[in-house]
Amino acid sequence: MDTFKRILDDVDEVDLTPMIDVTFLLLIYFMVTTMLKQPEAELSIQLPGKPQNSDAKPMDMLKVRVGDEGEVYLNGSEIEDGLDFTMPDLVANLKTQKGMRDQLINSGARSKEEAELKVEIESSGIAEHQSSISVLNACSSAGVNKVTFTFQ
Repeated sequence: MDTFKRILDDVDEVDLTPMIDVTFLLLIYFMVTTMLKQPEAELSIQLPGKPQNSDAKPMDMLKVRVGDEGEVYLNGSEIEDGLDFTMPDLVANLKTQKGMRDQLINSGARSKEEAELKVEIESSGIAEHQSSISVLNACSSAGVNKVTFTFQ
């Protein structure tokens, strides 16, 4: 019986210090890498409700097309090559369009429902998703809240 007790006393315990060190290193690594990610623009989405019968004809929707290589076209003319994900030219064009439509609303020439800026993003089936997200971020930066997606 004494020999069995001596054998049990000789068994070493597992040292947990290295495992705790590795756990803290992984925790620090993941905290640092998640803070480096650039946040996406926030766009509140409202699902369409019941259509209202109105005699007023809404203004045309702007069509933004994302090509196969990420190039961006606004109403048929190319304005971005897709290399700069901030898309400054698209943001400037959208802000100009929004400003003109806001003037129509403020002057009373058009109602808000008629003149509110609406953008349709048409994306190629083989375009990178980042290009469509960049266009969506540009719309958000320009203050455009009514955005629809279509795909070729």
